Amino acid sequence: MYKCSQKAQLVLDQIKSRCQSDTSTDNKWKGRSGNYMFIMGRENPDGMATGVVHKFAPDGVQHKLAGSFKILSDGIITRFTGLSKADWNNAMSKAEENYKTSIEETSSTEATAQEKVAI
Repeated sequence: MYKCSQKAQLVLDQIKSRCQSDTSTDNKWKGRSGNYMFIMGRENPDGMATGVVHKFAPDGVQHKLAGSFKILSDGIITRFTGLSKADWNNAMSKAEENYKTSIEETSSTEATAQEKVAI
């Protein structure tokens, strides 16, 4: 499994969700100018998620390099070839909501655990 920061992973999960709704795969989607797929790159020590984006030829089988993507460790997409800015913003906002929800759940679980210890 690819390792990156929690926020970058949540954004990546939103993009995978978009791919699932388009093509029922985890890394292919339909863009405005064709069909694309992303391939994860090397793991980064600073928690970024990076990789390349390929665009499919009209035959749907062959593909070639179209660009790259970069999701910073704080969950900000700085580059994602083939995805619109609206898709970027949608993925980042949903990921931020999920992050806040997970933090709240963790806080309430820790508070409950502390209460049990104190008794």
